[in-house]
Amino acid sequence: MLTEQIEMKPSAFPDKTFVVVPVYNHSTTLRQVVEESLKRHPTVLVVDDGSTDGSAAAVSDLPVEILRHPRNQGKGAALISAAEWGLQRGMSHMISLDADGQHSTEDLPKFFSSITEFPRALIVGHRDFAQTSIPGSSRFGRSFSNFWLRLQTGSRLKDTQSGFRAYPLLIFQELNFLTHRYNFEIEVLVRSAWAGIELRDVDISVYYPPDNERISHFRGFMDNWRLTLLNTYLTLRSMLPWPHRKISE
Repeated sequence: MLTEQIEMKPSAFPDKTFVVVPVYNHSTTLRQVVEESLKRHPTVLVVDDGSTDGSAAAVSDLPVEILRHPRNQGKGAALISAAEWGLQRGMSHMISLDADGQHSTEDLPKFFSSITEFPRALIVGHRDFAQTSIPGSSRFGRSFSNFWLRLQTGSRLKDTQSGFRAYPLLIFQELNFLTHRYNFEIEVLVRSAWAGIELRDVDISVYYPPDNERISHFRGFMDNWRLTLLNTYLTLRSMLPWPHRKISE
């Protein structure tokens, strides 16, 4: 069934693109995310970042590529591994979405269109936070993070914390990064903007399950401390007169 659905839409996605799903201990939701992704794109990569719950086994029978980290290295490390995989195969873009089912694969065509129209842009999904189930901490965190991006780069995004994104892989060819965990998703935005990559929004839906069903690997104190250190560094760097590295046309 999945193959038939893919063959029905051979031109629905841009050439040289792939979908990546980084996963760390989301075995209960990963399979559905991957199956739904395959309905809209035939090339799906799963990066198992040291899961201990058999996440990769949940999709081992599906027509996907699987990379495994022997130990948990962080979401940023998973995305970097995915980018390297894509570059080795001549890919130009990767679209990342989370393994927890928060993102709807029905929004993938929006990223396909944006990649076609803006091939050098880093495109970030703007989650609809109108629903009452969104935690107050998430609303505050998004606004706070958006503020720091604007301060450090002059660029504006509506949802800097969204993990549903389309990355031009030239970013990973040209730039170096200090971070490899959740804070990577902030650093890559800032360094891309400094390098002359346009940051663009695309509206997407979002699903937040009830508290008793929600699985999060965000470690409050440690991950917030890492973000604080990163934002301090990036803000200070943005004030220095040294030119930022640019990605050539």
